[in-house]
Amino acid sequence: MTDLDPFYVGYHSMAPTAIGRGVRVTVALLALLGLGYGVTLSLSMNPEGPGVFEYGHPRTLHGQLREFPYPSLLVPGPGLTDRKAAYTRYLLVAAGKHGAQALTAGHDGAWVELTGTRIARAGREMLELAPDGLLETPPAPNVRQGIPISPPVSLGVATLTGEIVDSKCWLGVMKPATRGVHRGCASRCLSGGIPPLLLVRDTSGATTAQLLLVGADGRAAHERFKALVGRDVQLTGEVIREGDLLVMRVATVVEP
Repeated sequence: MTDLDPFYVGYHSMAPTAIGRGVRVTVALLALLGLGYGVTLSLSMNPEGPGVFEYGHPRTLHGQLREFPYPSLLVPGPGLTDRKAAYTRYLLVAAGKHGAQALTAGHDGAWVELTGTRIARAGREMLELAPDGLLETPPAPNVRQGIPISPPVSLGVATLTGEIVDSKCWLGVMKPATRGVHRGCASRCLSGGIPPLLLVRDTSGATTAQLLLVGADGRAAHERFKALVGRDVQLTGEVIREGDLLVMRVATVVEP
C-alpha cells in the first residue's frame, strides 16, 4: 500500500470516493441484470390463464353424481327443465393426491349435496370433497329423474400430440403444473386416482383442447398414464363428446 491507496474504515460514515464509485457501479449493473432476468423469465412463462384454488372457502353444491369413468357432479343451471341440458360439470377429487372414487362409491346417479373446495381453470371446474362432504338429497325440483345430457357423440378416431397432466394440479394454482419439473408430483397424483388430461397446444404454447383420458374400453386408466406425465406423447383413439366434456378412449401411445 501507499499513502494514496483508498482504505475503508468501517466506523467512518463515508467510504473513500474510489470505493464508493465502484460499489455504485456494481450495484447498478446487478440491478440491470436482475431486471433483464425478470423480463426474460416473464416472457418465457406459460401463457395460460391462472388457475383457482379457493382454499379455506368451502362451498356446497347440489347436483347429480356420476361415478364413471371418473367421479363428477352435474349441477343444474338456471332454467333447467327435463328437455334442456344446462348444467356445470365438476370433476371430483379428494384432499391431497387422491381421487374421489372412495368417497363417491355406490352413489352413481344419486342426487347429492357436496361440500368442498372449488378448483378451476379455463372453463373446467373441479371440487375437492371434504371427508364428510357428501349427503344424498331429493332431486332438484325442476328435474324429475336426472339431468338430461345429450347422448355421447363419436368424433371419430384421431391422433393427437400433447402433454399428459394431472387435472388437479393443472386446474388449480400449482406453478408449474407441467413438464419435467412437475413430473414426480403428477405421477403420484395419477397413482392416487386423479383424472389425467391431455393438453393439446398451438404453436404459441396456448392450450387449444383438454381431453379426459380413459382406456380403449372407456374405463378409468390413470395407472396407465402415470409414467407418461410431463412429456409430449402421441395418442391415438376414439374421441367422444359427452355433453361439455371431450373424452379420448386411448388405444395406442407413442412417445415422439
